[in-house]
Amino acid sequence: MKVGDVHSTQPSCASITQATEEGGVYTLAEIEALGDICKASSIKLHMDGSRIANALVSLGCSPAEMTWKAGVDALSFGATKNGVFAAEAIVLFDASLAPEMGYRRKRAGHLFSKMRFLSAQIDAYLTDDLWLRNARQANDAAQRLSQGLAGLGNVEVLGATGANIVFCRLPSMAIQSLLQAGFGFYHDRWEQNVVRFVTSFSTTLEDLDNLLAHVTHAVAARQSCNQ
Repeated sequence: MKVGDVHSTQPSCASITQATEEGGVYTLAEIEALGDICKASSIKLHMDGSRIANALVSLGCSPAEMTWKAGVDALSFGATKNGVFAAEAIVLFDASLAPEMGYRRKRAGHLFSKMRFLSAQIDAYLTDDLWLRNARQANDAAQRLSQGLAGLGNVEVLGATGANIVFCRLPSMAIQSLLQAGFGFYHDRWEQNVVRFVTSFSTTLEDLDNLLAHVTHAVAARQSCNQ
């Protein structure tokens, strides 16, 4: 890409995901640095906030501090990964972007009939900080899971657990045992034997203990086979 070259596509925006698909969380300083770069380059900064509540709980900051105060121009305010059914919102901190947004929504097929019935969920979602309580439950569950897995032999937790996603490397026997027991998770999409567990607002202590018990049993069975 060559800025100013008519033969090359020109940059118009940068987009970050908060929290990331790898379970990491951009710090306020990192977002501010990106915002400064975008401003200096005359491009917009978009934040994909599909897990924004999880990131807020993790950082312990306000929504303003993590968005417009840090230089974000537009936010995709996610809710479907935190308890809402098929309803999310676009928040524009740069009002100049508003006029064309209605046309973009229509063109993308997101102007639903009787959309107010879907949108009404957002009222309940934000009332009394339900969205943050849901995210805190998911984050706490991920921390408990991460700590439990880290205490097992032949299990390697990969990276810090910043939100509600845990990556780890499990023995092949453990992965197959979990799949046969009915657990659903992504596996072998990255390096061999790397799996991704995602907790939610509805994850209970019993769910976590059940998963950890199965992993513990599978790991112990593998060790027995190797002896």
